[in-house]
Amino acid sequence: MYEQLNSLDTSALLALNGLFPTSTDTFWIAITKTVSWLPLYAVLLHRLHSSSNSVLFIKRLALVVVGVLFFDQGAEFFKYTLERPRPCHEVEGLRVLAHCSPFGFFSAHAANSFGLAFLFRKWLHSSWFPILLVVAILQSFSRIHLGVHYPSDLLAGALWGFLISFVLHKIEATWS
Repeated sequence: MYEQLNSLDTSALLALNGLFPTSTDTFWIAITKTVSWLPLYAVLLHRLHSSSNSVLFIKRLALVVVGVLFFDQGAEFFKYTLERPRPCHEVEGLRVLAHCSPFGFFSAHAANSFGLAFLFRKWLHSSWFPILLVVAILQSFSRIHLGVHYPSDLLAGALWGFLISFVLHKIEATWS
C-alpha cells in the first residue's frame, strides 16, 4: 500500500513539475519566496488592526505569531523526525530549481500559507479568504515546480496549518 501511494505521489509530482514551461521559472521562484508576500501580510495586519480594538488586535497578533511558530517549527519537527527525503534527492527526471535540503515531509510553505489563510478567515471580511487560498495554492504549487516537495508534503502541510489555526481559534474563543 505504501509503495502504491509513493508511486502515485511521484507520478503526480513529475506531471505537475513539468506542467509549466521553463519560461515561467522566474515567476515560480518569486512566488516561493516569503519576501514576495510581505506586502500582502502587511495589508492583512493593517486590516486586522483597523477592524478591531487595540486589545483584541494585540491578542490576535499574538495568535498570528504563535501560529507561525507552530506552522513552521511543526514542519521542521516532522521533517527531522520522519526523515522522508525530498524528491530532489530521489526522483529521476525531476527539474530542481532550488536548494534541496535533506528532508521534506511536510512543507512549511504550505503549513504557513494555509494556516494563515484559515487564521485570518474569521477575522477579516469574507472576500479575503479566496484571495488567501489562491496565495496558499500558488505558494504550495511553487514547491512542486521547484522540485523540492511531493504533493503529499503539501497536503500534509496544508492540513497541519488548518489544524493549528483551528486550535488557535478555539483558544481565542475562550477569551470572550
